[in-house]
Amino acid sequence: MSSAPVRFTSGVTQDAVWQPLGLVGIPDPFFYATYEDDFIPYNGALYTATLDGGTVAQTVANGAGGRILLTTAAVASDFVGLQLTSAAFNLTSGVKCAYLTRIQVGAIATTSFSVGLIQTTATPATITDGIYVKYTAAGTSMTGYVVTGSVVIGSVVIPVAPVNATDIDIGFVLDRSGNVQFFAGTNLVGNKIGSQNTALLGPMATIYNTSLTGAFTTALLNPTIAVFTTAASASTLVADFQLAARER
Repeated sequence: MSSAPVRFTSGVTQDAVWQPLGLVGIPDPFFYATYEDDFIPYNGALYTATLDGGTVAQTVANGAGGRILLTTAAVASDFVGLQLTSAAFNLTSGVKCAYLTRIQVGAIATTSFSVGLIQTTATPATITDGIYVKYTAAGTSMTGYVVTGSVVIGSVVIPVAPVNATDIDIGFVLDRSGNVQFFAGTNLVGNKIGSQNTALLGPMATIYNTSLTGAFTTALLNPTIAVFTTAASASTLVADFQLAARER
């Protein structure tokens, strides 16, 4: 059922009247430091791809909307990692920070992956700093981690697992109270009334600030997608989009 859009004839802004853009009537584009990519097209110059024998390329085989395909080599423990050319996000108490991606994997029985905000690295299996979600091949759930200086200061089981060749949306929000809320499910992004899996609406799991065993890392963090194969066969991961945002 269609409906007419709401019209704000005076505009909308999150700025106070005393701020430079407070009377303009448009959302302040600098309220959040934001990175977003729908991969229309995939611009490889923006990224550093760690290719342990694998590839990263645009693909049209897995749906519309701009998608990229990460493919490992057919060697056990091979991986492909994708990060921006420089890290630009950090975790600060009292400041919101968020991450979101939509991915799908070809064969969950032999494919592991990690997505989130971590340190810039050529070895994405070794995460020293950040917040991320990890799936281990053939698992029935995922795990959210908060890591500082190679020490896991918080973790939580996310009771959702990917399905072969099926999109899954994965994200987290660090709120102003220092809690990390994780989201995972089908069609959580976009107008998908009737096809959203409401049983998986989030947050699916939360790491509360009071349960952390240390402080958030001060390192600059990089939006990251990494895929690993656990068998002598190539593993594939398709990414539809990726976003990171942090309040200024």
